[in-house]
Parts: sequence; structure tokens; C-alpha cells
Amino acid sequence: MQDSLFKQYKEIFQEEIEIQNEKSGISKYAYSPFAIQDAVGERSVKKVWIEYIKLRLSGIEAEDLIHKIISKVKDMVAINQGATKEDLGIKDYPFSKSKKDLKNWKTEDLKNFYGVLVEIYHRSRMESGNELDVALEKLLLSI
Repeated sequence: MQDSLFKQYKEIFQEEIEIQNEKSGISKYAYSPFAIQDAVGERSVKKVWIEYIKLRLSGIEAEDLIHKIISKVKDMVAINQGATKEDLGIKDYPFSKSKKDLKNWKTEDLKNFYGVLVEIYHRSRMESGNELDVALEKLLLSI
């Protein structure tokens, strides 16, 4: 019975994910380091929250996560304003992915989201970082 109840989430907590690495071949991760960025780009609250919880349960700190999210959103804002991949210093795939993800966001919403992300990060640094995980989770749930 429990298997049928959670059938749609069966593959969420995979043991290892293999990612092709140009220099050393294949790298193995207990999580996908880019999945939360993809979920933010898709603007899917469900996917963002699932990825956030998976990463937190894997032992990844909220401070590490906020940097990945800020990087993704910053790239999207810059691309929306006309930046090229050379301007951003990123490769083809992240550039095209961010450009494609722009269709899921209104320009004003994206800029506001970026502003709040930066504000949350700086506030947590001023207040010893105790509330970063809660503030980040609340923001991600409000996408």
C-alpha cells in the first residue's frame, strides 16, 4: 500500500547520479548539483521544494544553495537585459538553458526574486546566518 501511495516519488532519492566531467571522466554525486537551478528556472514550486529538501537532507548547507540559486537568477536577469554568453563567461548549455527558462518568468518578478535572494543572503550574514535556511525555504515556496 505504501508503495502505491508514493509511487510518483519513487526515484526522488537516488543513491548516486553520474555526471559527465570533461577532465576526469565521470563524477558521482549523491545529488544533482544543478537540479535546484533547473527547478528555479522552470518556476516549479513543487520541484524547487523537493530539490531543496533533497539537498538539505544530503547535508548541503543553505549558504551553498543560495549561491547556486543567485547565480542562476543573475544569469537569467542579465540574459533578459541582452547579455551574451561571452559577457557572462558561461558555456553554451547553461546560457541556452537560462535563456529558455526566461519564458517562465515575468521580467519584474525575476528582478524582484533576485533582489530578495540577495537581501536574504546579506541579512543572514549580518545576523550570523541562523535564519538563512528558513528564509530561503520560504522564498522558494513563494515562487
